[in-house]
Amino acid sequence: MYNNLLSREMYDYLSWHVSEMEKEKDILLNAHYIEETKESINFQEFFRDYLERINNYLDSVRVDKNGSNVCPFVIINSIVEVYDSEEEEKCQYRIVLPFSKQYDTSIDCASCLSPLGKSLLFKNVNDNVSVQIPTGVLHYKVLDITLPDLNSPMLSDSTA
Repeated sequence: MYNNLLSREMYDYLSWHVSEMEKEKDILLNAHYIEETKESINFQEFFRDYLERINNYLDSVRVDKNGSNVCPFVIINSIVEVYDSEEEEKCQYRIVLPFSKQYDTSIDCASCLSPLGKSLLFKNVNDNVSVQIPTGVLHYKVLDITLPDLNSPMLSDSTA
């Protein structure tokens, strides 16, 4: 499973991430899912499960100065490097919120609600992932997970 020893910086980052995702969820819900539809219910369930899973993880870890400073699994906004076994090449995907337009165009994006995004969420380095898409099944191996927001003001303040 996941490493149960985290650095203070990574613990604080994941806590901050939960808070930010709560805010973003509310913004998206009010902007795109105003009416009570099956789609809006699925959206709310996805975020409830997503945030609960991270909170449960945070409740299960210990914080230590020798703890891991690496994100333990794929989360929204992380950049995932994968090996595509069909194409025999490395690819990078940034897992993004739906309706997002604010990211670096040099990296392919996958919505957290898409089959690819959902399949990659909570995966670890070295996990194999199969993704069912309309044209078939994609097979990936997770090679690396990076967090582009590690230079966020929140982390700079918490480590000062």
